[in-house]
Amino acid sequence: MDAKEVNPRHIDELLKSVAARGAPTVANDLLRWLKRIFDFGIKCRYVQSNPASAFDISDAGGEELSRDRWLTRDELTAVFEAMRTAKGFSRENELAVKLLLMLAVRSSELREAPWAELHLEAGLWHLPGARTKTGAAIDIPLPAQAVEWLRELHRLACGSDYVFPARKLQSRMLPYIHEGTLSTTLGKVKHCLPRFTVHDFRRTARTHLEALGTPPHIAERCLNHKLRGVEGIYNRHDYFEERRAALKAWAQLLTALGQGERFNVVPLQRSA
Repeated sequence: MDAKEVNPRHIDELLKSVAARGAPTVANDLLRWLKRIFDFGIKCRYVQSNPASAFDISDAGGEELSRDRWLTRDELTAVFEAMRTAKGFSRENELAVKLLLMLAVRSSELREAPWAELHLEAGLWHLPGARTKTGAAIDIPLPAQAVEWLRELHRLACGSDYVFPARKLQSRMLPYIHEGTLSTTLGKVKHCLPRFTVHDFRRTARTHLEALGTPPHIAERCLNHKLRGVEGIYNRHDYFEERRAALKAWAQLLTALGQGERFNVVPLQRSA
């Protein structure tokens, strides 16, 4: 449609169609983007009014409640076993889930990762600010298990520039897997556990990191969260070596759980 032809009825129908398919968060995001798009149109004199201005989240997906779901050790063991035995669960998807858990990155940061960002010999992933939610670049230390899995993915990628190349023709022709790929494939293993989503993996990693003895500010930096308050303003240290040690301990736990072992963890020593 021409932008000038869009009216509030079209906005309402679009938001309701997204919410009706069970995607309230997407509906809220869509409303926010529509408002920004048409505000931009007003500034550039493409349109004279914003057809989305009268709508709020109660007209889209509703208020979003903070989630608190995370996976316990037993649940992680069950997920790993289910991924190995579920029909049609590809090796690439299995490694994507394991890497999301181990590295505590956002789904888009891993799905859209080009090989150029990864330095496997050095055990390092340089994630540029342009691809992070906060706009802050970060160097992510890669545990040995992650390097091994990434080398396997490099072979499976068959020369693609991306870690997870698109597997079939898509309407948007993305060069990497679609955002719904992992959510859809996890449906093959989630039946044995209370409901969880890909978004719960970062909370799972954060919870287990602290249980392993990782100081809270190190665990926060593992998730590329900015430190709060005065410390965040004046402390520019990135805790790379501390994060390397924390992710190594977390990788050891995940590896043991993936093998069905009962893992007795010796917490990391907190620095004075």
